[in-house]
Amino acid sequence: AVAAVVVGATTSFFSDTETSTGNTFTAGAIDLTIDSHATFNGADVPDATWALKDLEPTADKFFNFADVKPGDVGENTISLHVENNDAWACVSIIPTKNDDVSSTEPELEVAGETQNTDSIYDGELAQNMQFTIWADVASTSDAIPGDNKYESQKGDRLLAQGAGPIVPTTYALATPAGNVFTGLVNDPIDGTQTNYLGVEWSLPIATGNIVQTDTYQADVSFYVEQSRNNAGFVCPNVAPTNPHSLRLE
Repeated sequence: AVAAVVVGATTSFFSDTETSTGNTFTAGAIDLTIDSHATFNGADVPDATWALKDLEPTADKFFNFADVKPGDVGENTISLHVENNDAWACVSIIPTKNDDVSSTEPELEVAGETQNTDSIYDGELAQNMQFTIWADVASTSDAIPGDNKYESQKGDRLLAQGAGPIVPTTYALATPAGNVFTGLVNDPIDGTQTNYLGVEWSLPIATGNIVQTDTYQADVSFYVEQSRNNAGFVCPNVAPTNPHSLRLE
């Protein structure tokens, strides 16, 4: 009887159990996708126009024109969409060729021009082409973001203007120092929004024969990096290691 009482006592203590199951950490993600709408002398360019996607570096080209002449103009509206997370962003233009290729008789007749084919950087096309690059953010009643027109008076913000670069050049789109799309400091690209970049190019009428047969070629690389916990971000000076890139020819 005594043994039975002892056993009964050992099973009557107060108790409680709280359980949390399935505790999980899942890493976030950043996926930059880009679309393009291109025109040449006012006409759409289907080969340089596509919907949001990951770029195929050797296949997707914003510009690919084989017969550019003085007076020609073109425009490309590029949109950047960083899915899931806010990010800092940069774009790098890395020239790979500014080649004289050959010298036609009219080109040789230009004052001071001589046959010069010993380098792929001996041409004059890059220096004579004119580019305007802007954040296409116009938002007044008669202008909308990504409308393919540079309208500074309506809110578009100039990023660069002048001759085509002949050395690698990096532009900050959104860094802790400022966001070209919003005009704000410490403002990254919003992971839920699309941002539009306009690029207009022209070969002025006054260029003349000096650029005949020349080829200007460059790679364009967009780079994004998480903004959270990254207040010291600065754009790389050269092309990022694994960018979304395409060829300009």
